[in-house]
Amino acid sequence: MSIEFRRVQLTGGATYVVSLPKEWAKSVGLRPGHQVALIPQADSSLLIVPRGEVKEPWAPEAVVEVRASMDPDVAVRNFISHYLTGHETIRVRFQQGTSRHRAALKETIRRKLMGVEIIEESADEMLTQCLIGYSELPVKRALSRMSIIASSMHRDASTAYADCDHGLASEVVARDDEVDRFYFFIVRQLKMAVQSRSLSEEIGLGNPRDCLGYRLVAKSIERVADHAARVAYMALSLESKLSSEALDDALKVSELAGQVYNESMKALEALDVDAAHRCISKAAEAVEAGKRAVERLVKLNLDVKAIVSLSLVLDSLRRVAEYGADIAEVTINLATPTRR
Repeated sequence: MSIEFRRVQLTGGATYVVSLPKEWAKSVGLRPGHQVALIPQADSSLLIVPRGEVKEPWAPEAVVEVRASMDPDVAVRNFISHYLTGHETIRVRFQQGTSRHRAALKETIRRKLMGVEIIEESADEMLTQCLIGYSELPVKRALSRMSIIASSMHRDASTAYADCDHGLASEVVARDDEVDRFYFFIVRQLKMAVQSRSLSEEIGLGNPRDCLGYRLVAKSIERVADHAARVAYMALSLESKLSSEALDDALKVSELAGQVYNESMKALEALDVDAAHRCISKAAEAVEAGKRAVERLVKLNLDVKAIVSLSLVLDSLRRVAEYGADIAEVTINLATPTRR
C-alpha cells in the first residue's frame, strides 16, 4: 500500500476521528465491532494493531532438509537460521546416511539454543518447538544474565592461566556454550522486533531503533566470552605455572580490561553517557598497557612457547577492553534523543 493522507475530523466537540484505509482493513480482516490497539511510539507516530476478533499472524512451520552429501555444519547453520528468524516449530527431514547430521543437530539444540525442545522424532524426521516466550525473558534481562556469565568467564580465565588451573579452565570453556544460548535467543528476539513494532514493546524496548544497538551489545558480550574461552584454552596448554614476573603485566591488563567491560555494562543499564565516555578513555589505557606488556615480554628470560602464549593472552585481554568500549559507544548512541 502507498502512503495515504487522511484529514483529522472533530466529532462531539472533543473527539478526534481519522478513517482507516479500506484496503488495509480488508487485508487484516478488520470488520465493524472489532477492536484495534493504539500504541504511541517514541518517534511520535501511532501504531495501530488489530485486536479482539482479528487473528494473530500465523508463522508457518519451517522445514530443514538434510542430505547425506552436505556437511553436518551446513545442516546446523540452516537450522539456526530458522530459529533466529522466529519460527516456533522447525521440522527436520533426514535422508539416509545422515546419522552424523542428526547427532550434530541434537548437540547444538542441547548446548546452544535456548527453549528449543524435540517434541517428535522418527527415523527420518525430527520436530522441534521453541517453548520459551519473549515476555518471560526480555532482551535487557537476557543481556544482563549473559553479561554476568561473560564477566565471570573473563575473571576465572585469567585466574586459571595465572595458577595453571586446568580444572577451572575447563569450566570456563564449558560456560561459553551458555553465553551462546543467550546470544542466539537475544538475536532471535531482536530480529522479530524489527519486523513487529508492537513486539519491541513486549521484549522491553521502547523504540525499534534500539534493536540495532542491543544487537551490537549482544555481539560484543559474545566476543568477550569467546576471548575468555581463548585464554582458558591457553591455560589448558600450559605444562607448568609461569613466573610471577612473566604474569604481572598480563594480570594488570586483565584487571583493567575487566573494569572497562563491567563499567560499560553498568553505563548501558543506566544509559549514563558520562560513565560511557570514561569507559572509552579507560579502554584506550588498557590497550596501551597491553601493547607495552607485549614489548616487555622479549626482555624477559622466557622460552619461545611462553612468549607466544602470553602474547596471545594479552591480545585477547586487549580485545575485551575494546569490546567494552564498543558497548560504551552504543550506550552513548542509545542515550541520544531521536530527531523529532
